Formats: sequence, structure tokens, C-alpha cells
Amino acid sequence: MAVALAALLFSTSALAAPYLDSLRELSQRADVSALVIRLDDMSVIDEINADQRLTPASVSKLYAASAALEQFGPAHRFTSRLTSHGSVSGNTLNGDLVFVGGGDPALDNPRLWSLINRLRERGINRVNGNLIVDDGLFGSVPCLTKDRCDAQRVASHAYSSPLSSAGVNFATIQANVYPGERSGDAARVALHPIGLSGYNIDNEVTTGLPHTRPSLRVWRTYDGGRSTLHLRGALPMGTGPYEVHRAVTGPANDTARVLMAMLEDMGISVSGQPRVQTNAGGGDTLAYVESRTLAEQLIPLMAYSNNYMADTLTLDLAADSGYNRPLTLPLASQSLEALADRALRENFPSQATAGTGPIIESGSGLAVSNKLSARDLVALLSYMYRQPSLFPAFYGSIPVPLSAPSRTLKQGNFDWLTRINAKTGTLSEPVTVRALAGYFRLQSGGYGAFAFVINGTRSRPSLSYRQTVTAYQTDMEAILADY
Repeated sequence: MAVALAALLFSTSALAAPYLDSLRELSQRADVSALVIRLDDMSVIDEINADQRLTPASVSKLYAASAALEQFGPAHRFTSRLTSHGSVSGNTLNGDLVFVGGGDPALDNPRLWSLINRLRERGINRVNGNLIVDDGLFGSVPCLTKDRCDAQRVASHAYSSPLSSAGVNFATIQANVYPGERSGDAARVALHPIGLSGYNIDNEVTTGLPHTRPSLRVWRTYDGGRSTLHLRGALPMGTGPYEVHRAVTGPANDTARVLMAMLEDMGISVSGQPRVQTNAGGGDTLAYVESRTLAEQLIPLMAYSNNYMADTLTLDLAADSGYNRPLTLPLASQSLEALADRALRENFPSQATAGTGPIIESGSGLAVSNKLSARDLVALLSYMYRQPSLFPAFYGSIPVPLSAPSRTLKQGNFDWLTRINAKTGTLSEPVTVRALAGYFRLQSGGYGAFAFVINGTRSRPSLSYRQTVTAYQTDMEAILADY
């Protein structure tokens, strides 16, 4: 504690000449919270309203990743199982086959194929019973954000998928669209896995001439207990396939349909029907499959800013801690708030005052009710920097602009592209949100940390890319040039 206080005194007296000129100018017409420090001595390089708490968008995922690493450890794996209370006679299972969801944030078709193949390796090719999906680890998770609630009826994206401990493919439906052989032919649509039931296809995509610009619009609706995938547009012949993903209505029910199609394709017949039942597990484990390690999962979570993965991890923390079911994201996010408060008190004790602290109600940042300051974020980055067993996995998960899949940070000088690891955050409603937080390598070889959170205001809700991203990039490049 004495070291932290001494570092704090040094940081307040060692404030250098202002670097954040572009953000300082922006703060005259937008809400801006910014802080840049050197981590070894906690000296402040520059700051703007560092304690103002704003909507942070997807930089909230830094807390979900940190809390998961702290609670589970980088080598943790999630387990999905097939169980039954029935008996096996020859090649027949007499009883229900139960898939027990283990809260794997990245469970996908290839891992389900592996799971079913292990069941077949036991010699089972017939099930005299139902296929049941058990989502009891979380219970039925309610939708509490507008995006997720709206997506239950109409989904035009993948980012708003609902949550379940038994979800697969990030709770999305995958369709591949193939142009026809000749101009004017109808395109062909294939769902994955092949044989997946429960979807109507409303396809009006045509085939265009070679070298024409492709256009494809896809959305899913849910009405009368059935989902319909609507496709419109034109695709040039000789191209594709075009892969699309859209949020499903009910992730556990969708997993039941996926499993049913896979079992049939693998030659395992099920006499009954697929359905969802909470806490139907138990009995004997017939097959299981483990996820990739948590450290490995965090890399795509951060690189693609996967909302489903971040919020599923947040629910995993609550389930592991024994919270009552059904879980909700605000309840589960209390562990993230506790981490945020702890990090702030350990790294900036004089700024960690009693009263309202950091607010986190979603590990993904989809909830606009999340409120974090630049100091909150830098405190977390400092906290993880001082965890030798966790920092390598955490640091390694945060994208470097040069190799990141997102184009947001691709434009910049060589230092910008190679010397920072940064998580972005973006929302467009009800006001523009642009945020960036992460680490930068000092020319001396040490580390710095930075956080920029920008929100539009009620009077000026919309902010341009140039006003936001260009502003913090210009300022950060000036810091990199001197440090």
C-alpha cells in the first residue's frame, strides 16, 4: 500500500506537457474520459476527466476476461457431456439421451461432431428415448438488453444472440449461399449441419453476371413457433459460397435440433423427439468433449469482440460461485464490478472513494447501463499487469492493430500498428460510443497503459469516425513518438 501511495504522489507531480490535444478539443462538444500512464511507476503522461464514468461498450470485455482468468485459470476447459439414466443393451440405449451443457462459450459444430463420434465409438447406434438438452447450469437466461430482446423476434445480425449454458455456434444459425451456374438462376441455400430442421427458407437471391458487385441481405424472423430465414440479393456466378450467421431465437432448442441432425447423419437413430429440460442430467456419462483452454478462447473473444462468449463467461463465473438459478447478467456481473472496485482501490486508493463505483451489468458491454471511467480501465490493466501467472494470457488475448481482424485500427504509423495491444468499443445508440483501452510498449522496453472513452451527448448524440478514432489515434501516436 505504501508503494502504491508513493507512486500516486509521484504520478500527480510528474504530469508531463499535454499530449491529448485532439481529445481535449473533442471534450468541448462530447463527453471524454482519458488516461495514459507508465505502469512501472504509475506516472501520468496525460489525462482528461479521468474519473468521469461513461458508457464503455466492448472494452467491458476486459473485465470478463480478467475475472475469468482469475477465477478459473488460463488452463481451464469447459466440458460438454452426453449422459443417460438408461441402460445400454448391445448397440441400443434404452432411455433418454441427455446433452448437458457445460457453459462452453465457444462450443461449435466440430466439437459436437467429436462428442457424437465418441458416443458411436461406444457401439451405440440406436436410442430408444428422447434427445434432451439440459440447460440447467444457467437456467433460462432472460433478455435484458433491447438488442437481445428484439432479436428473439427479428435478427439481422449475429452479435445479439441469446444466452444459454447449452448454446452452440455462439447461438447463431449458419447458412451458406451458393450462386447458380448461370445468370438469372436462383441461388442455393444450405444450412449447417445438413438436415437441420425447424427453419423455413425464404430465398429470393439470384445469380448475376461475373464480376458484378455482390449484394446479400439476410434476416431471421420467428413467428408461430417457427423460424424463417429470409434472403435477398444477387451474387455473381463463379463466386462463393457466402457464409452468413444470424442469432437464433432459443439457443438450447437450436442445439437440440443441431444434435438431432448430427446423430442422424452419424447413423444413430433416436426414436423420440428433441426437447429442452432443465436439470435432466445425471446418470452415467456416455461421452464428453472438452473445450479449448480459457487462454485460447480469449483470443477470438477479444479479436472479434464476441458478445456471446463474453456474457457466457460472465454467467460461468456466477454458476461456478453457486449463485441461484436462473441467472441474470446483472447478477452475474457483480463479480466483474467487484474486480473493478478492487483494482481501483489497489492502484488508485485516493480516487477510490465511497459511494457509486464502477457499474457493470454486462460482460460484453451490450448494456448501455455499464459505466466506467478511464481510471477504472487503467486500474484494471495495472492490476492484471501485476499478476505474473495471469498477465501473459491476458496480454496475449488483446489484439495488436497490425494483426487484428478489425479494420478500425489498421490505419496508422508503424508504432501504432505494432506497439499497442488494444480493445475497441463501439455503440451507435442512443449516442455514439467509441472507446479504446490497452497496453503500449515503451521505447525503454517497459509498459504503459491507456484508456479513452468517448460518448456523444444528448444535444450532440452522433460523432464521426474522424472526431473519435482519428482523434485518439493522433494523440496516442504522439505519445508513442516520445515514449
